[in-house]
Amino acid sequence: MRLSAGHDIAIVREALRLEREAAARYTDHPAASSDPRLVTYWESLRRNEAAHRALLEGWLRRHGEDPGAEPPPRPGLTAAALDPDAAGRHPLEDAGADVVPGHAGDLAALRGDYEFEDEAVAIYGHFAYQAEDRELMELFKELARSESGHRNGLRRVIRTVQDPETAVVLFCPLCGWDIDFGPHPAEGAEGKCRMCPGRFALRLDDGGDWTLERRKP
Repeated sequence: MRLSAGHDIAIVREALRLEREAAARYTDHPAASSDPRLVTYWESLRRNEAAHRALLEGWLRRHGEDPGAEPPPRPGLTAAALDPDAAGRHPLEDAGADVVPGHAGDLAALRGDYEFEDEAVAIYGHFAYQAEDRELMELFKELARSESGHRNGLRRVIRTVQDPETAVVLFCPLCGWDIDFGPHPAEGAEGKCRMCPGRFALRLDDGGDWTLERRKP
């Protein structure tokens, strides 16, 4: 059953709200991380979500709407309301989450991102079915495919971070280059930056994340 054009505008505005939230997530998370590989991945997600936002804003403009308006979330357009049985959801199988130390903050952020993208896939799939405008229907199908790729990528990244054979690599606090401590290093392991005189020891902070302690040259 097709709904009104007003509903099309409402679901585009809700999708735009989600894309803005995604952009904020993928700006905040790399800013809080010391792993250059994750920073690069989050930045790629941010750029992709920015492209989604541009597509949705373009649709609104073509239909005489101001994309700058930010109405509050609509309860009926959430994943829980659209997919109450969670038929379209793929919960994260997160075995071994606490095996490898030093990544608590990054893993928490990545898990939250996975849940966010999993919801987005379900929401956009339902929006594609509900859209009256043919162009909009195809746009939501494409967005659902893209968010599915994000979800799959996040699952793989989480497993990689949890793998004990994955090297611990952190930004050099002195010059910004990367320092590779290899797989499963012990606390206190020392590393030297290849680009500057910085020497550092690995320490676990109170939040369960690796941090670097500057050592004398």
